[in-house]
Amino acid sequence: MSELVYLGLGSNISDRETNIFTAIAALDVRDEITVKRTASIYETDPLYETDQPSFLNTVVEIQTELEPESMLQVCQGIELMLGRPRDHDKNEPRVIDLDILAYKTKSVDLGYLKIPHPELFARKFVLVPWSEIAPEFMVQDLGRSVSELLTLCPDTSNVRNHKLEKSA
Repeated sequence: MSELVYLGLGSNISDRETNIFTAIAALDVRDEITVKRTASIYETDPLYETDQPSFLNTVVEIQTELEPESMLQVCQGIELMLGRPRDHDKNEPRVIDLDILAYKTKSVDLGYLKIPHPELFARKFVLVPWSEIAPEFMVQDLGRSVSELLTLCPDTSNVRNHKLEKSA
């Protein structure tokens, strides 16, 4: 059965825009994935390890028949293809990062994979682009829409529209 899924994408080294667009294209060329909508790209300061370049982030809405574990393998394969090492430290600079944010009707807790993403409620760099394309999406297990989560988000970091930044 086909499922609505949201993915968060981020990059802060190399050609950040190209990394994100290449990752989206790598998702869309797969027969079992259809990219439905993509949010604008936002520039954000790193949250945890602050001594690194700023990030570009977006959220993508896809339709897929893949189960969460298979979707994780696809995301990790795209990360490897774009040059992110399989073994990497949490919160280090990255060529690309793909996170499964939520499935419309599934929640998962396998230790190595938690859906919805356990930190999404506290990350403006996820919630701002996500609310652009699906503000009323109800996040499984949290009982709140994306726009509600953004309103309640404790993150005070600056999330700037990248296209508007470039034209200013």
